[in-house]
Amino acid sequence: MSRSQAWLLHMSNALVASTGLAYAWCAYLATNDDPYALVNHPLQPAVQHAHVLCAPLLVFAVGVTWAAHALPQLRLGTGQRRRSGWGLLSSFAPAAVSGYAVQVSSDPQWRELWVLVHLSTSGLWVICGLLHLLRAKERRSEQGAQSGSMSSSTRG
Repeated sequence: MSRSQAWLLHMSNALVASTGLAYAWCAYLATNDDPYALVNHPLQPAVQHAHVLCAPLLVFAVGVTWAAHALPQLRLGTGQRRRSGWGLLSSFAPAAVSGYAVQVSSDPQWRELWVLVHLSTSGLWVICGLLHLLRAKERRSEQGAQSGSMSSSTRG
């Protein structure tokens, strides 16, 4: 995976996750003193729109990542970070589909179900993504330490 592909994934993921968290705060944690208000916070509609507009960029980035990184890793059968990768693979489709379903559901019970699915699978996506990145950083540190000890042992 190239640096530009990784950058696209990380930036789109950061945009969607941050707007999603901001929207969740506005919708579920903020309170409004006006009993007739349609939203809990004045920024709620803008944050929701930003979240919905950034999500297709993440879908595109995940498609690029699938082709450039995930599929080749699956074909190689490498064991490094496999659990977090499987978590990412298994959580993305339900998160994406439920996100769109929330937008188009008119029945309140279905909408509540889609919100629950979206929140849980999106949370899993973010957690697995962070674990995947942490494992990659650990692996690079281990490789750097090994190459550093090899280079110092060959000098003496």
